[in-house]
Amino acid sequence: MTLLVPILALALAQPVGPQSAGSRTYAACTATPEPVVCVADLAVAGDRGFELTDLIAAGAVAAARRQAPARGRRIVELAARIAAGDGHEDLSPVEAQHVLGLFSDVSFYDSGLPEDARASGLWDIAMREPVGDIELRWMLVEAAVRSNRDDLALQLVGEAPVDGPWSDDARATFASIAAHYAYDWRVAEAFLASGGDRAEGYSNSAIRIGIDQARLHGGYEREAAARVLAAVLAEDARLPGPGDGPEALKAAGATDELRALGAALVSRGRAPDRSPEDRTDDYGLASWAYEAAGDREMALSAAREGAALTPLAVAERTYLHANPGSVSPSEAAEMANGFGTWPVQRLYELGARDEALGVGFLAGRDRYLAELEADVTPDPSWLAKPGINYQLKLVVPALQRRRAASDARALLLRLQAAPADWASAGAEELMMLAAIAGDDRQAEAIFDDAVRDLDESEDMATWAALQLVIGRRAADAELRRDRTNPQSP
Repeated sequence: MTLLVPILALALAQPVGPQSAGSRTYAACTATPEPVVCVADLAVAGDRGFELTDLIAAGAVAAARRQAPARGRRIVELAARIAAGDGHEDLSPVEAQHVLGLFSDVSFYDSGLPEDARASGLWDIAMREPVGDIELRWMLVEAAVRSNRDDLALQLVGEAPVDGPWSDDARATFASIAAHYAYDWRVAEAFLASGGDRAEGYSNSAIRIGIDQARLHGGYEREAAARVLAAVLAEDARLPGPGDGPEALKAAGATDELRALGAALVSRGRAPDRSPEDRTDDYGLASWAYEAAGDREMALSAAREGAALTPLAVAERTYLHANPGSVSPSEAAEMANGFGTWPVQRLYELGARDEALGVGFLAGRDRYLAELEADVTPDPSWLAKPGINYQLKLVVPALQRRRAASDARALLLRLQAAPADWASAGAEELMMLAAIAGDDRQAEAIFDDAVRDLDESEDMATWAALQLVIGRRAADAELRRDRTNPQSP
């Protein structure tokens, strides 16, 4: 069977046209034999368009099949059926490859695919035959990494035929994929040298930095470390977190370069012409770099210096400088979504917890996630308004990855004890919390309550309905997951 990935890709952006929803109500679905199917059918019969990936994630088989291109219709139908919880024992290896490739385009957070149990059995089938198309191969590499199957990602990259009939653009893309996802610099260099370096619209310098990073993941090389360090320092804006370059330096044990990175960022953080938020990011990464180099005291020093800027950085992002004192520091940090607070998080992570709390800008979710990462039982009371729904979107996947049933149960109980927080939380997150805790009855009750609420909404009802179905499918898959061997990532 052949399915042209570009043809399928064109269909992914095409919405389903409006259809008549009739006079049915969502609430009536709770009394049907298959409430999830009923809600999905009612949603796609409404007046709002949906992308094919959403229909697949929701397991809306008939609607997904109607929307699929003719040559990809069977693959789309198979993918939607698997997302709905059907088995996949009868798939051929080529079909399994294409379904996994399609799942790699399905939103990870909204659906849980391809990491969850619905797709896990596809890999054994897919790897029984070679992958013929280079674009499909790199989609499978991405899906394998997202599924924590690094060994399969390495295999897929290592077996890629350099002498295939690939375009220069495809060669450049695969070189980047090989470097960034599999850390296979040899394959990356081979694809670049075989025509990828002639591709237009690609940054060969960025790909070559990726190759240097891949080299460092295999061991220390002075020249590669120097180039990666220069590239990191040339990047003037970053989200809080080390990113690929610093992580590669740490993997290689490049302590001299990490110390140089820390010193350069502290110096840059002291520049008064930079914004307070950029300066806190400089200090946060400097602290991380010093710790990665083994210099805890220097890491603490950088975090302390940056934490002094946190109040100003948060105030500027949230415009609280115009109304100082209107909210508490922790509430301000939540409103800022954690931006500007990285140095305070670093203090907490380095063990200076009382000092971090004394600064007053440690967002509850950051404290919760830090404790979870340290295998310490977090206090669910740290998660509260404002922004409880956003907090849960960050916390729930971490609990799911760790199979933290007791922590999920404690958080559910805390939310139930605070009606305002429960009402503000998203049903998808609440269902997943119940699923992680192994409580199928509560997951069903949350779904039913949310379905009844759909009839009270107006403009976004059909979109909310499909997202609710996607969340219910993911929760059901979590409930079916093997819980005999909990583990931390």
